[in-house]
Amino acid sequence: MLDAQETIVILLDAQGTIVMLLDMLEKSCVMAVVAYLLLRTKFFVNMFNNVWTLREEAIAAGVFITFSLYGAANGLQVGGNVVALIHSGAILAGLLAGPKLGMTVGAMNALIRYSLGGEHLAVASFLAFLSGAAAGGYYYFRGGKVVTTKEAALFTAVFEVFARCLALAAAVDKVAAIQLQFFILVPMLLGNVVMVVIFIFVVATLREERRNRMVRERLEAELSMAREIQLSLVPKDFGPFSEQSRLAIYGLLEPAREVGGDIYDFFFLDKDRLCFMIGDVSGKGMPAALLMAATRTLFKAQADREDDIAEIVTRVNQGLCRGNESVQFVTLFCGILHLASGELKYCNAGHNPPYLRDARGQWKLLCERHGPAAGVDEDRVYDSTCRQLLPGDMLLLYTDGVTEAQNDKAEMFSAKGVEHLLQSEPSGKPDVFIPLLMQAVVSFAGGAEQFDDVTMLALTYASEDAVKQ
Repeated sequence: MLDAQETIVILLDAQGTIVMLLDMLEKSCVMAVVAYLLLRTKFFVNMFNNVWTLREEAIAAGVFITFSLYGAANGLQVGGNVVALIHSGAILAGLLAGPKLGMTVGAMNALIRYSLGGEHLAVASFLAFLSGAAAGGYYYFRGGKVVTTKEAALFTAVFEVFARCLALAAAVDKVAAIQLQFFILVPMLLGNVVMVVIFIFVVATLREERRNRMVRERLEAELSMAREIQLSLVPKDFGPFSEQSRLAIYGLLEPAREVGGDIYDFFFLDKDRLCFMIGDVSGKGMPAALLMAATRTLFKAQADREDDIAEIVTRVNQGLCRGNESVQFVTLFCGILHLASGELKYCNAGHNPPYLRDARGQWKLLCERHGPAAGVDEDRVYDSTCRQLLPGDMLLLYTDGVTEAQNDKAEMFSAKGVEHLLQSEPSGKPDVFIPLLMQAVVSFAGGAEQFDDVTMLALTYASEDAVKQ
């Protein structure tokens, strides 16, 4: 406790008030820092959900009483009056947890204040108790709702003004009491308000941080599930297809985010005809993934009804255009391969031109475009191209995530990267070539972030003897 004779001198001028104010603010900030560290411990987990267990109430009571002890130990004794920050701990207890904790801490504060002695001891001790009881009552009448920073500041300010008025009313020497209360009002008011506001602000910030973390974790879990669902929509078991006469096929999809908008699929229309497709939806994330799923569903539904690939794409386009208020679209390359004859009919709806490589390693681009991306023009009627595949021919389909993959120098893998592998890699087996191409893309990108989905599908038309080997 500071010396009374020294303190009373500096309190009776403006400079003394400033000194006292700074002293109070310093103590408030010290307690606020301690409060911040305490609130990040496991003991206050339920408090952020506005739930208090008996154990947490006991711990909180000890914390707030400690604040009062600290304020009392560093208080000022001015002409028989004790000036100390002991109200803020009880006020916080009441505002955060309600009447029970508020009155508990308030009662302990009253004992602490009583032990300090000084004039008007009964009034000062009563106010120490009332600070917690009143704050608990405010909590009760608000229905236990979380108090805001502004409400806490206003409540504390009103209580401190009330406390100064009650102390003034209890004083015998009104003139001296008015002068004293005038000089200690601002330091006491701001000191307690600052302490309460910082604590409530920290609680609100940590509560919001916890809420955001829970939302983020839930979103990540949902996106992870969505990724699993999306990847389950594309074929990953190529064994049964590779056992078919005159066919070897392999595909890969690697979304840039948890979910993406690329798609590939293949299935038999009958024992002699394979239908396949690859697509790239505009945009990223969940909207693209939803359109990807819708495209796949539409494509399979139309393939069950139609034999002509151009008609299938035309009907898929019509389905995507209806109700497409977000103006999303999907580029498609689709084909039907007749296994007995090697006849391939295909339709390119705004997609990257695929590569066709023969058994000697010579390649060329299938550059025909049969219309714009699906989902753009509902009245568009698509056509198709017919081509004869020879034994050993490999058809490579891909999305622009392959050619537009970038390294840390913003250089693109480009079509040259694909063409280099087509020339240098002798294997015509899709299950060998696709992993090599993916490895080349990853190696080129290095540590650069993947910005777009990477999807590849390759099929090789072979003689029956070649497949058995």
